[in-house]
Amino acid sequence: MLTLALMACGGPDYTSIPQERVVDSFAYVDAGALPPGDRQPFTVPLFSRADGAARIFEVVAEDISVPAGAEQPAFIVDDSYWANELCDSDGDGVADCLDLEGYDPSSDADTFPLNVIFAPTIEGYYEGILTIWSNDTQTQETLPLPGDPDGEEWGVWRVQLRGLSRYACGFVWPDFRDYGKRAAGGDFPSTFHIQNCGIVTLTVSAITLSETTSMSSLTLPPLYVLPGQAEEVDVGWTPAAYTDGEPNPERGVLSFTGNSDALAAETVEIIGNDCAQSADSTWAFDGTSFSSESTSWDGDGDGFTPCGGDCDDTDPNVNPSVSEAVDPELDEPVDDDCDGAFDEAANPIDTDDDGDGCNESGSLCGAQDCNDANADVYPGATETANGIDDDCDGWADDHTERYDDDNDALSERDGDCDDANPLVLPGAAEIVDGVDNDCDGTIDEGGPDVDDDGDGFLDVEIDPAQNDCDDNDPWVFVGAREYCDDYDNDCDGLVDEGNESDAGGLDAKNGACAFRPARNAVASASAGDTGVEAGGCHAAGLGAGLSAWVTASAALLVRRRRGA
Repeated sequence: MLTLALMACGGPDYTSIPQERVVDSFAYVDAGALPPGDRQPFTVPLFSRADGAARIFEVVAEDISVPAGAEQPAFIVDDSYWANELCDSDGDGVADCLDLEGYDPSSDADTFPLNVIFAPTIEGYYEGILTIWSNDTQTQETLPLPGDPDGEEWGVWRVQLRGLSRYACGFVWPDFRDYGKRAAGGDFPSTFHIQNCGIVTLTVSAITLSETTSMSSLTLPPLYVLPGQAEEVDVGWTPAAYTDGEPNPERGVLSFTGNSDALAAETVEIIGNDCAQSADSTWAFDGTSFSSESTSWDGDGDGFTPCGGDCDDTDPNVNPSVSEAVDPELDEPVDDDCDGAFDEAANPIDTDDDGDGCNESGSLCGAQDCNDANADVYPGATETANGIDDDCDGWADDHTERYDDDNDALSERDGDCDDANPLVLPGAAEIVDGVDNDCDGTIDEGGPDVDDDGDGFLDVEIDPAQNDCDDNDPWVFVGAREYCDDYDNDCDGLVDEGNESDAGGLDAKNGACAFRPARNAVASASAGDTGVEAGGCHAAGLGAGLSAWVTASAALLVRRRRGA
């Protein structure tokens, strides 16, 4: 006695049956997530599951559930995507069918990747059914070809289709970049990051740098940023020649065009050689002295910049904080305290010269006034972004949006949403701690109180009606459709079950896989009736009647030609 068992659970790992023709595929295929208005092909694998060559006569995709107001069809199959060039079943000279060779583990001729177009028009969930007509000898359901209701009936097989449409989400960081002071003619690069904050692929079709002739994007579009990922954009700057030995302020505006409205609404300002707006406080220091090739605005390292009141940035003994001195040996007088007067009599340090309530000795307000000629500068004053040490703490612009207070390389102006915490900045890893660690506007993504997959349900167990048992899969939530995928889609603890309303019917027996036609079962002494089972798996036993069954099947296949 010979017994062969055939099992198919949505994959090509099976035992072949001699002389039979069986067309199979996965139980369902996910088209993925796509922004509204986009079109994208996805692959439904078709394969021959028996030794006999199989012929496919028609493939049709139908929408069975789309969002209200969506245009149809959302799932599209074009004959030109699948018909063999030489397969002409009706002899009219037009390719209209697909031949698959019998199962051969060493060849690809028994498999065909069928392209189906997913074309959503609005946000939401899209579901469909792909129906395949072929000379399959095992499926119990037969139907005439579409458009020929009185014609020959052929075996049909079905595949669930599904796709999700969501708008793309993207943002860029940092959203401001200060090159500081740089030499004319040099080439200076800078890197920006485009972050995907959604579940569909973010597409950047154009990168634009406006209002500049000296800055350019070194990264060429298009860019495709996968969900949860970031891509780098490099910008180069070649500063223009100095005028009268002084750098010329330069500015550029970086913007992006793509499938994300949020990203398109963002712009990045880039500045260089702009003392008035700069917060670059670095200078070249070799361990002994400050280099004359300093790239900082504070060239002499005295804590004051030219735009912050230092009238001689090459001499650390000249700045608004020093006392005026008279040196008769000098041919030219020096404005030591940068107040516009030369060699004037020094004011007593205990005198409040600018009327702000503080003096240079610190006797009036407990701390020294670092610029007693400016009433807006004194200990305890509010620090503003002006290149001046307004509060006399030794740091210019600290605690303003320009200054990197937590030393993580980004200021608030650059996009740091918490400049007092060096662990919080764009691009940081998000942890569940009640803080927006990565500055993307969402707190604790990945945690139980955030709907990470955007299906409207949280992965919390306090309220069973809100329990999402897989918050990384938008097709899994309480009340979702149960798919033939060996997974608990509706979070009820059951896998691939049918609807309660169908109790006692086919759906109750075969659950979410009931859409698939039954396969013929062959009786044998060792295996009884083992037809389609729940989960889409089915088995057929071959026993003592094998010879007569094969003979009858072969005769049937001779007659099953389209048009015969």
